[in-house]
Amino acid sequence: MRMLNKMKMTISVMMGVIVMIAASAFADENEFGKVEDVKDVKEKNYVIAPMVISNPNLGSGGGLTALYFYSPDPDDQVSPPSTVGGVGIYTNTDTYFIALFNKNHFQEDTWRFSTGIVNGRIKNELNIPALGEVRFTTRVKGIGTQLQRRIWGDFFAGVKLAYSGVSYKEGNEASKDYFEHYGVEDQDTGSWSILMSYDSRDDQRYPYKGVLAEAGFTANPEWLGASEGYYVVEGSANSFHQLIPDHVLALRVYGRFTPSDTPYAGLSSLGRRSDLRGYVSGEIVAENMISTQAEYRWFFTRKWGIVGFGGVATLYDGNVTNINSDIIYYSGGVGLRYLLHAENRVNFRVDYAWGEDGEKGFYVSISEAF
Repeated sequence: MRMLNKMKMTISVMMGVIVMIAASAFADENEFGKVEDVKDVKEKNYVIAPMVISNPNLGSGGGLTALYFYSPDPDDQVSPPSTVGGVGIYTNTDTYFIALFNKNHFQEDTWRFSTGIVNGRIKNELNIPALGEVRFTTRVKGIGTQLQRRIWGDFFAGVKLAYSGVSYKEGNEASKDYFEHYGVEDQDTGSWSILMSYDSRDDQRYPYKGVLAEAGFTANPEWLGASEGYYVVEGSANSFHQLIPDHVLALRVYGRFTPSDTPYAGLSSLGRRSDLRGYVSGEIVAENMISTQAEYRWFFTRKWGIVGFGGVATLYDGNVTNINSDIIYYSGGVGLRYLLHAENRVNFRVDYAWGEDGEKGFYVSISEAF
């Protein structure tokens, strides 16, 4: 009975979020309220912020993040500001991460071009029930570029090219068993992707309303370095609802699917990016993942805001008939926001999230989780 109730609740949550997102994509533009931008009298075109890290994936430490906003064409009054930025962190686990990125909008947002480069070392400490504490080091480097064109209304289509190099080093005896169980091995691979998206958001960084839906097919063929060729099918939908001024409900559905015999580096992992906060990436991995999240955002003063969020996810191998209550995971949390740049809606974000079995962590950045 407990298993049946848990499954029913999970399916209800997922279907509820999906229905609300689908409905909002076709909702009337006349919504309950409209939060007008509050702009500083003279606002700089950059943001620099220190970072304090206490993250279940990375450890505790600090770093720096920066964004610079600019317009490639001063006569273009339609495109959102283009952005170049970087982030660097170092933690007490001897983990470091450096990333540089650029995102451009051209010809009244007809073209969207982005590129990025990353380099890092992650000292993993995973608690695996069957193995105990698993310690190993992951070194990662990568570069990618993406180009999309508006094809009709708010619909875009494009391609992405990427290269990544990932290597692993054992840290204890348990890591050897972990590597053997998941077939962990070094990978230097290239990939290509076909992308489709729908973007009706009123802002790129902190939307009050609109939908961002994305779908992609990524191929990692052997001729580009994969030890065994595989593909990834991904889809997501983020929906934003301005309920009353300064109150926004954000919803997200995400799915990631890979075939059997996908190499370890290509598997889905709970806790990667924002799906779901509160879990250590690498502890729970499988071929496929489905997750949903809801987040309530409230700015109670001009500069300060708070959020509350919750989510549910499942990771499974094979097809959906393999989903059961033992592989359903929940998370929740609260967060604080401080407005750094009003014109471009950039917030300093601090979230505290918790999952099941004592999983928890802090997340700090100058971008929203979704």
